[in-house]
Amino acid sequence: MFEFDFSPDDRVLTIVVNDDKFDITSAADFRREVRKNWRDGVEDVVMDFSKVQFVDSSGVGALVSVHKRVAEKGNAVTLKNCCPAVTSVIELLRLHRVFNLVRD
Repeated sequence: MFEFDFSPDDRVLTIVVNDDKFDITSAADFRREVRKNWRDGVEDVVMDFSKVQFVDSSGVGALVSVHKRVAEKGNAVTLKNCCPAVTSVIELLRLHRVFNLVRD
C-alpha cells in the first residue's frame, strides 16, 4: 500500500501511496509504516499522491503527524500530484499553508 524510498543521504524520504483512498482504513497502517521505516536523518518528506482520489479527516491527521516530525527541523511535507478533490480538501482546511503542493 505504501512505498518508502530514501535519498542516498537519508535526508529525503519519498512515500508513494498506492491506493485510491487515504482514509480511516489506511491511516492507521500508514502511521505504523512511518514509525517502522523512519530514519533519524530525515529532514524532508515527499508524498506522491498520484493514485489518491479521496482523503478524509483520518488521512489528513496522518499527514499532519508526518508534518510535525519534519517541522521540528523547520521543514515541510511536500504533497505531489494531488488530484483536484484532494487539493480541495487540503485548501479547505487551509493546510496548503502547511504543506507544499506540487505537480510533476
